[in-house]
Amino acid sequence: MKKIIASLLVLSLGVLVIAQDLPKATIKGSPRLFGDKDDLTSVIMIIPEGSTVEVVRPDSVYTLVRYDGTEGYVKSDKLGAPPEVVNTEPAPVAQPVAAAESQQQAGAQEYTASADRYEILVTKYGPDIGNRLYQHKVWKGVSTDMALDSWGKPIQINRMYVDQSVDEEWIYSKKYLYFRDGILIEWGPVK
Repeated sequence: MKKIIASLLVLSLGVLVIAQDLPKATIKGSPRLFGDKDDLTSVIMIIPEGSTVEVVRPDSVYTLVRYDGTEGYVKSDKLGAPPEVVNTEPAPVAQPVAAAESQQQAGAQEYTASADRYEILVTKYGPDIGNRLYQHKVWKGVSTDMALDSWGKPIQINRMYVDQSVDEEWIYSKKYLYFRDGILIEWGPVK
């Protein structure tokens, strides 16, 4: 009977430890999650860049983290700041406008949105690359951020983990882009 009570006590303490609200961090790059920090051949998985993990036990070299229910060690320099909290306040309600005035404003917003996009791209990437991205062009060596700025969000992303790299196939309505570790290496028509 004492063994059962002791087991239940240990189990409930384990549940409390698992349920605690742990600090969070964002992953930089695509690091490997190791089962043992002293055995670098004990790779459990590769964590995708930008993922959020719970920090179980911080350390200067290898930090114990929890990702999708799996605990393991990642290099501490691959952990960034926790994701920002999104403001959930409702947007301000627009005042009613006459139909003609509304159409004029919509046309002006379209023009400024296009001009704003161009200015943002030129400021972000410089005049040459910014202009090419503004014209919806891609080329080998483009990063995933540049592809998003050029073609927008894909319909589907297929992610594959190959050795130590992450391959992604971005599917658009008629074309696909193929990235390895965040860099465009191939593209073509969807078959």
